[in-house]
Amino acid sequence: RVDPTYRATQAHFEDLLVRYGSPIVVLDLVKQSEKREREVLVGNEYRHAVDYINTSIDDPHKIRYCALDYSHISKHRNLDVSTSLNEVSTWSVNQTGFFCSRPRWKIIEGENIVPFDEQDEKGAKFLTKHMGFPVCPMEQRGVLRTNCIDCLDRTNVAQFSAGVEALEQQLVVMGIRNSPNLDPSSTIIRVLIDIYVDI
Repeated sequence: RVDPTYRATQAHFEDLLVRYGSPIVVLDLVKQSEKREREVLVGNEYRHAVDYINTSIDDPHKIRYCALDYSHISKHRNLDVSTSLNEVSTWSVNQTGFFCSRPRWKIIEGENIVPFDEQDEKGAKFLTKHMGFPVCPMEQRGVLRTNCIDCLDRTNVAQFSAGVEALEQQLVVMGIRNSPNLDPSSTIIRVLIDIYVDI
């Protein structure tokens, strides 16, 4: 049964908006092309639903959609799934931000690292005073939502990639590292893998 107004999908995204704020970043991991279309059908309908919902949302709060087809990327010699995931993860984390209660640095456009200054701190203190509850200098606004058909592996790898990107940036703003690039074989990445396995 088809619902041309996508009521269930709208309700889902409204819930995400209420719980996490905007932006909602959608990473669609279904196959974008297949000989016998299965995932493609679901992916196309999902994209239509997002497009339809976006017609009634103000520009700053529109759902930000990105499709990433693992199998298509892995079949091309000059494309790499890991690199593509890292690029999408960086884009996503830059859209939503991340939490840090006591930042020493901030990352601005082009991965430039500059001191977190008094003006930044004053803004959080002003909001805390006038809103009646603590406002941290750096907070995540919005959420990354991954979409896949029947492959938790794709979803888990994509969410892990976003988690690594957020961790890399958090370590920089806390003053622990001076570069947002961790070696994939580093101890901290292995610990993060163990955390993901446990949850």
